Amino acid sequence: MDSIWLNFFLFLSIYALLIFLFNAGMRRLLNVKRKQIFSYHHLNETHKKVDWTIRMAFVVLIIAGVFFHISNPDSIGKVWYLETHILVFGFILLSESVRAVFEKKHSDNPNDYKFTLAQLTFLTATLLLFFTTEFFGIFT
Repeated sequence: MDSIWLNFFLFLSIYALLIFLFNAGMRRLLNVKRKQIFSYHHLNETHKKVDWTIRMAFVVLIIAGVFFHISNPDSIGKVWYLETHILVFGFILLSESVRAVFEKKHSDNPNDYKFTLAQLTFLTATLLLFFTTEFFGIFT
């Protein structure tokens, strides 16, 4: 049991370092300023409204998915697109794609959207790699 937690924290530490190094390299390459972590940084009011609409829609979908899976435990089986991790991944994909579109149209720095798309591509590729390889067999 202790080995699982050690592997988990080691994996998270290495992945966080990998993301940090990728972001630092891309920021330097594209000459993009570092944004505050966990901030909503909306480019304008339209972006803010669209972003909050996406957020609320995904909250509703996650709640609906939880209730669906609780009320139908075995009769239908799990519906993959209502599972929480799939919805969170979809939320990140849609939210960051919308951010890139607004950055392309409204940002002062023409490379902001390229950085956002590079981050999104890196995150998508690594998460798909981890899930398809079952985290390289680390947790099995």
